[in-house]
Amino acid sequence: MVRPKYYFTTRDLLQMAALAALGGVSGTYINAVGDAFQATLGFAGTMQWAAGLHVLWLTLAMGLTGKVGAGTVTGILKGVVELLSGNTHGLLILLIDIVAGLLVDAAFLPFRNKDSLVAYLLAGGLASASNVFVFQLFASLPADLLAYGAILLVAGMAFASGTLFAGLLARGLVGALRRAGVVKDRAPVRVGRWVYPVFFVVAAGLALVLALYLRQALRGPATIPIAGAVEQPYRYAQEDMAETTADATLRETTTEYKGVPLREVLARAEPAPDASMLLVQATDGYAFFISMDEVRENDALLLSCQGKGEDASCNIVGAQNSKAWVRGVSKLTLIAPSNLQVSGALAQPGIFDPDEWQFEMDSIRLDVGGGARKVQGAPLGKVIQSMEPLDDAETVVVYADDGSEQVVLPLSEVCADDDVRIFTIIGQEGISFAVARMNGEVLVPRVDRIQVQ
Repeated sequence: MVRPKYYFTTRDLLQMAALAALGGVSGTYINAVGDAFQATLGFAGTMQWAAGLHVLWLTLAMGLTGKVGAGTVTGILKGVVELLSGNTHGLLILLIDIVAGLLVDAAFLPFRNKDSLVAYLLAGGLASASNVFVFQLFASLPADLLAYGAILLVAGMAFASGTLFAGLLARGLVGALRRAGVVKDRAPVRVGRWVYPVFFVVAAGLALVLALYLRQALRGPATIPIAGAVEQPYRYAQEDMAETTADATLRETTTEYKGVPLREVLARAEPAPDASMLLVQATDGYAFFISMDEVRENDALLLSCQGKGEDASCNIVGAQNSKAWVRGVSKLTLIAPSNLQVSGALAQPGIFDPDEWQFEMDSIRLDVGGGARKVQGAPLGKVIQSMEPLDDAETVVVYADDGSEQVVLPLSEVCADDDVRIFTIIGQEGISFAVARMNGEVLVPRVDRIQVQ
């Protein structure tokens, strides 16, 4: 009996799955390094120096299998890994990876020699630059045409990163693996002329459907309820207040946006004097917070709306933290201050303030009652270290709010690993906190206090 021959062998599929997993998991750490460069250097495009490292896995898949289509398949798998691991961009990250995979395959397709350096450079550059344009499609359109020049500058930085990391480095790695005997050259697989067009049409169709779904899903309601710790809750409508313009920076691109200052939107609701935080919720379930200090002081913080009636969509732009740029705003809720006390063997005990740690936060889906939802958490070890543990401190004790349970963790383990985090749970009644691991394991669902002993 003759075994059927498949375009992708089991070995190919395993290689693509492994590369997708590595790419998905490493993405968080690559972004952290990129943020550090951006904070240090601070000019347009600095974060995009690492764009090629995100695409490296796709060009490696193409090089190791030698088969057009490997880039797209790996891109889909990588996007799923990042989506399930709690990437803050949600479904958008899946679209970014699919588009990058399509461009990798499209760049290799015209070359008979799949080991061509030009093919690697072109594939890496185009796929890396594509993330800038996909992000821009799902951000507020610039009010100033000069901003498009800045977008092209950032895309050029990403293209250069792609040629270096996803092109030159990927080809060098594949060559090294061949010389070491890990990868062997294989004769090209002949397929019917109809296979490539059908494959690209299906993959492009998937990307188009996902893009259309995102455009629809990320639209906000015609009016936005303003509620929580306010004296006069109301529903904001786009035509309620006069708009202004402000320059705001997102992903190293400074753009002029039009909208209503967020402080004016909230002032009409008469915030309570003790309101310390604004929870911004989106139509896709994403939520992030902005401190009331930033609301009062950041002149670039706008509620920017496009469209009319049922086609209207309002976005938060201009926030200091890119995670607080929320598209498709569905609700604005003011929250009372937090009161999580961290005490014990500390030189500077105090209260955990989520606003002070928002740039250290990562998100996961966590179930602390009422179903899993995306929440943001800061490393417990870093919070404790900032309060200067005394030399004789050995353990961290986390007390539940009902006194029924507590968790004792070695201080050295907590400080050495960012896996254990304090997650901020924002509800209608205010803020609560949970201590959990980044794999979703909840240690204490509602924390009363934390003590170092």
